[in-house]
Amino acid sequence: MAGELKKYVGRSVALEFYIGYGDALPGQSDWLPIGSLRTKEFNVEWDMADATDADAIGSLRESLATFKSLTISGDGVSRREDDTVGNQTALYKHFINPTTTGDQPVVWLRMTFPDLTFTAYMMLSSMSRSAPYDDVVTFSFEASSTSSEFGLVVEDTP
Repeated sequence: MAGELKKYVGRSVALEFYIGYGDALPGQSDWLPIGSLRTKEFNVEWDMADATDADAIGSLRESLATFKSLTISGDGVSRREDDTVGNQTALYKHFINPTTTGDQPVVWLRMTFPDLTFTAYMMLSSMSRSAPYDDVVTFSFEASSTSSEFGLVVEDTP
């Protein structure tokens, strides 16, 4: 296919949030973009249990996957003219004082890649802003998966 891009860059990946409880998935119109992100990280890891015993073939360890850990993080630039500054403000307020979610800083996060979309109920573990005198204001955050009725939802991106 002439002229078609065979690769995509990080700005092709969208990251959105919704402040609410984990008992219902957000509606399509509920999602808010976090803002102008420089980096977005998505990491899934399995915890392993050693199930090796006396009948291990070839002296190889036998491992069993037990639990999955998911983290999503990112950092970006705050922009006055960006429509998402209000979204960042709402997210910071929720992180600092999460009264709408039972005093827990939980949010739904949706990360949309060109091929797959990941949705999970997450606990915000850190948020920061940096305002150097002679540079742009930046922000960063990190979130880890927490219990919900849906786990990690993985869908094909339309």
